[in-house]
Amino acid sequence: MEEVKNQIKALNVTRQRNFFAGCLALAILANFLLSSKLATSNEKIIMVPGITKELIVENSSVSGSYLEDTALLFVSALLDLTPTTVEAKRDMILKHASQRSSDSVRSLQEYFAYAITNHKKFQLSTFFAPKKLHVDSRKLQVVAEGVLSSVFGKKGFEERLVRYKLTFDYVGGHLRLKEFVELKTQKELEQEAKDEKVS
Repeated sequence: MEEVKNQIKALNVTRQRNFFAGCLALAILANFLLSSKLATSNEKIIMVPGITKELIVENSSVSGSYLEDTALLFVSALLDLTPTTVEAKRDMILKHASQRSSDSVRSLQEYFAYAITNHKKFQLSTFFAPKKLHVDSRKLQVVAEGVLSSVFGKKGFEERLVRYKLTFDYVGGHLRLKEFVELKTQKELEQEAKDEKVS
């Protein structure tokens, strides 16, 4: 009788051991398969702060939503400036500028040299509120339309409608800023020419 009880206990222990050994073998197999999948995977995940939509990056093309979100990030760094943040934002932008053309880097350096001088000299703070974005995924271009608000010291305030064009290069899985220019209407260009003649 006692021998039968011992055999039943031994059989139960053997079954439990086999069950846990089987679970361990399945876990090792699943781990091995997952590791080999990750090792052979060629996917890259690029995270942009404030993502609210699905973004697609494939070969050398990007989705419009990725381009739009990246443009908003760059526009904020280029136009939302204060005397204390302008130099840090310059460093951030130049770090993510396209190095394919020396003209690109030079124009961004000139933009920030002018911005640093004006923001510090006049205690100028600027803020851009985007109203509309025109995205061209094929050319990697975005035209941002909106209101640029400027505060001069404690008393001066100005608001104006502006349009800026941002062009990007797709390098190593990242969008790099290639060009940033303000787009002006023919009327604005004529007014600037008149103002230069007067002064």
